[in-house]
Amino acid sequence: MTSTGSHRTLAPSRPPVRSGTEKTLITVEAVTSISALAGGVLLMLAPDGSLLAADPAALEGSPFGDWLLPGAALTLFVGVGFAVAAVWQWRRGPYARFVSLAAGVGLVVFEIVQFTVIGSHPLQAVFGVVGAATAYLAWRLPAARHGATGATR
Repeated sequence: MTSTGSHRTLAPSRPPVRSGTEKTLITVEAVTSISALAGGVLLMLAPDGSLLAADPAALEGSPFGDWLLPGAALTLFVGVGFAVAAVWQWRRGPYARFVSLAAGVGLVVFEIVQFTVIGSHPLQAVFGVVGAATAYLAWRLPAARHGATGATR
């Protein structure tokens, strides 16, 4: 009650509006996660690469005899990693900016390792750019809202 005895009705608080950068980042993370989960699971289901038309000859000279472990790595590191980043960014969780930045840089590193172990493929360049774009978008988010404290304002 106020000093005059009347009751004030408070309007329900709304979450802050998402910026275009934040919406784009969440979308890129979600689409990348779905793509990596699908590709990784298909490689694990058919380690000969037949479900994705992945040439087993691409693995010659690598430590892999088939696509099972590369599929598991794709699923775990990229698919699950980007799913966590997208959900955490959507929820505006503590350190969300850092999680997204780590996912983007991690994807760039993943593609570099893939290039050195398996050899070159055009998708490596595409997803390397996706990783760099993810890191850039995360970097552009306001540090006060997504920074070290993770506090939402």
